[in-house]
Amino acid sequence: MKRYLILNVSLLLLVFSCVTWAQQAPFSESVKIRFSKSATDRRLVDKDATLVLDDSVRKLTVRNQEHPLDVGYGDVQKVVFDVSTRMRGGAMSQMVGGLAGSAIASKHVSHYWCYLEYKAPEGTARPYMLEIPKESSEKVIERMKAIFGDKVTIAEFPEHEEKIEKNTLKDLQSKHDLRVDEKSHPLPELKPEKALVVVVCPPLAARYEGKGVQYKLHANDQVVAVNKMGTYSFAYLDPGDYLLVSQTENASGFHMSLEAGKDYYFLQDSFMGAWKAHTTLTRHTKELVMYELDGAYFSDWKRK
Repeated sequence: MKRYLILNVSLLLLVFSCVTWAQQAPFSESVKIRFSKSATDRRLVDKDATLVLDDSVRKLTVRNQEHPLDVGYGDVQKVVFDVSTRMRGGAMSQMVGGLAGSAIASKHVSHYWCYLEYKAPEGTARPYMLEIPKESSEKVIERMKAIFGDKVTIAEFPEHEEKIEKNTLKDLQSKHDLRVDEKSHPLPELKPEKALVVVVCPPLAARYEGKGVQYKLHANDQVVAVNKMGTYSFAYLDPGDYLLVSQTENASGFHMSLEAGKDYYFLQDSFMGAWKAHTTLTRHTKELVMYELDGAYFSDWKRK
């Protein structure tokens, strides 16, 4: 009987130890991080990394040789998840090359951007950007919500892509000169009587920054911003109802109302087209778009 009791107690201790270890084991997930190439080169690059959430020491760690992060839970001030769908670019399609490389690049992939804002040792707030694969997004979001509670925001916007016929755009035939300004970096500011529209065109890779076709942003009957891959623009519009459309070889956009004194943030993503790049206009959080803007060049454009 004693031997039976000892055996049962040992089994219970083993089970308890396994459960305790599982609860204390750090959460780990493969991600990508997005950051500027250097202090003098603002262009953004993506690198593989490992996200670790360790409750035993209450730390969020990102393991990467070039751009690591090690911050206590209490110093994380904001977590914003913002989903986007884009063409698969980067090194793999370039390494493969030819038709196979084009097939890889043409695939559309969805990622959750995870914007972190944390308190640095000197007390300033610093941004950090993670890119979470779609298949991992649900468990990463749930883990972050469990740790950081109401500091976590999941972006949702009512605007969705509508079918737009490019030939119906009244300013379709307008021509524009565009100079990529790599020196000055003007930032958008709110104006009380106008609606601020900020739009960034992320490149498929840093080497495409400032290259390729023009991406026009139409607001009702006229073009109000022009980009190339890796540039940004902003415009001040009268309050009212608008059809906002990003246009290259195709047209993508939606209807929305803009209010005076408010700001609105968009990405013009690139996709493979028959002759020129295709584009999709999507609305996003200020955190994501301004992070992309910080790594982009200013588009100095004007009508011909």
